[in-house]
Amino acid sequence: MKSLIWALLGIASISNSVSAQGKIDIYTEHFPPYQYQGNGGEIDGHATMMVRALMVRTNFDYQIYMLPWHRAKQQFEASPSALIYSIARTAKRERHYHWLMPLCDLKVGFYKRVDNEQWHTQFSLDSIKNYVVGVGVAQPSLQYLESHGFKKSRLVTLSSLNQAGGLLEKGRIDFLFGAQSFVEQMSEAMGTQGKWKLVLEVPELTARLYLAAHVDAPSKMLTRLASAATEINQLNTASACHSKMHFQ
Repeated sequence: MKSLIWALLGIASISNSVSAQGKIDIYTEHFPPYQYQGNGGEIDGHATMMVRALMVRTNFDYQIYMLPWHRAKQQFEASPSALIYSIARTAKRERHYHWLMPLCDLKVGFYKRVDNEQWHTQFSLDSIKNYVVGVGVAQPSLQYLESHGFKKSRLVTLSSLNQAGGLLEKGRIDFLFGAQSFVEQMSEAMGTQGKWKLVLEVPELTARLYLAAHVDAPSKMLTRLASAATEINQLNTASACHSKMHFQ
């Protein structure tokens, strides 16, 4: 997959060297391994590479900004020509965005430190309501907890889930509620592999993350973005089919 994306970037950069309109601002959050700031300061990650491949293919000039999620959404919503990724496509959000391109799938669950003597308990959503839970602000996961009767006094909302790892280690929160891939990546970065355990997965929050455009985005911009996204999706599908045939 990564080699295909690099190929797309190379082809597009050769054929599309001049921007056709003003710069497009693209907003996202720190969410490894999908998007993160690399050692050189460049925003990297699998989702970022897909977004870059799309943008150079459209011949649009662009700039990616990595901000805390609630600020990223505020900046995006203030500009009809802006884009945002990786945003979960949900029924509540469906009509408020133009969903341009799927990037990755997301699984969400509750994590707990295994050195806590209660970690082996069979937890349920109702039983976890009695504990303190760390969750990202302005996220569907927070809305989910509130809609299922979690009291605000039991929720620690954070602008960055990176903070939640430290709070979990210090015992300031009992559970961390977040995306499986992100929590496991954060655990690896903190050296806590094996110390945190997924004790309850929430299938209702399983979602696909997208690159999305503003609901009032210019139609010409949307047409070009949608066309490029279709081309990339077709190439991804062809690559996946080739891989399956190769290993059969």
